[in-house]
Amino acid sequence: MADENEHETEAWDEVVSGKRLPVAGKGDDEEAEAVRQVLLWRQAREQTAVISPEQAAAFYQRSEQLRRERLRSSRGKTLSLLVVVGLGLLGAGLGLGWWLSQPTTLSSAVSTPTTTQPMIPAAAPPSDMPQMIALAAGSFTMGCTAGWDDQLGGCRENEYPAHSVQVKGFAIARHEITVQQFKRFVDDTSYVTTAEFQQQGCAIQDLQKPSAWVISPNHNWRNPSFTQPPVHPVVCVSWQDAQAYAEWLSKKTGHSYRLPTEAEWEYAARGGKITAFYWGSQPDRNFANILGVEGKDQWAQTAPVGQFAANPFGLHDMAGNVWEWTADCWQQTYQITASTQETCSQNAFRARRGGGWDNVPASARSAARSPASLLDRSYVLGFRVVKDLP
Repeated sequence: MADENEHETEAWDEVVSGKRLPVAGKGDDEEAEAVRQVLLWRQAREQTAVISPEQAAAFYQRSEQLRRERLRSSRGKTLSLLVVVGLGLLGAGLGLGWWLSQPTTLSSAVSTPTTTQPMIPAAAPPSDMPQMIALAAGSFTMGCTAGWDDQLGGCRENEYPAHSVQVKGFAIARHEITVQQFKRFVDDTSYVTTAEFQQQGCAIQDLQKPSAWVISPNHNWRNPSFTQPPVHPVVCVSWQDAQAYAEWLSKKTGHSYRLPTEAEWEYAARGGKITAFYWGSQPDRNFANILGVEGKDQWAQTAPVGQFAANPFGLHDMAGNVWEWTADCWQQTYQITASTQETCSQNAFRARRGGGWDNVPASARSAARSPASLLDRSYVLGFRVVKDLP
């Protein structure tokens, strides 16, 4: 019995510390995740000066008391009641006082979907059509948040200012579009990608000069210079290629498919979390395919989609594996005005998100973004699609 309690305590600590994602439907894990989110709220408020040091200290002491009580207790109804009631009192007492006493403009420091997210179905192996997950409408803070996104050497200028965004409900592909899925599109339409057209090629790293990139006429989505089984994310596709796929998918299914906006992409990537990554504030190769090979990341290039844990919305590879195209024209900062939006159609660059298998962890943060030309194609660049909901 003692060994069992010790195991439960270790499992609890792993979730509270962010070392492990909670298992959906497992009571202990969900309670531990609730405590973790409470602690994150405390830290966010403390770092953004939304609460006083005295309130932060009181919040921390109460949260720590709950954790210590959990360490000393065994699994049972009394434990569950203690944690739930404790969190309820904590949130009702301290949370209400903070929110009522603070300016409403700061209330968007934490991602807060406005409706309950639907139950996420069990993951299924990728087929030749994308599997979609419906996300409820919600609001979140988009961009670099001090104390969270800037922990890995600082945010880029193009990630500012952090701002509150409201998104409508939409469905997004559980995985990045795979080689198999893209092949069905090409087989059905005889489409010729940008890289294949007149052997324009795909951008890869120069084997003679690893820090340099070259356009190789011999490489495209069929052969990006490394072996890709059908369940790997398709690469060497331009923004125009991704658009063509979405248009075909819309005609094929009778539903409206497209590339995600930047706001939709970041909302989905964060999964309701406020940390730099959906699993926490620090990089971890057990959760993403990024530069280097260790932990669960055993792939030198692309990994099969869905090999790493899904985020709380049930989405895989929102960090790492391949960069993903978005629908939006590139803007150097989030200071977008009506006049700049009107000239967007003349902008030859689009925003891409998520980081790739060759990137350092900072580039795979949920807030990280970079520009790419409409015709850019490389062996670290792919995409996923979204579907409009009624």
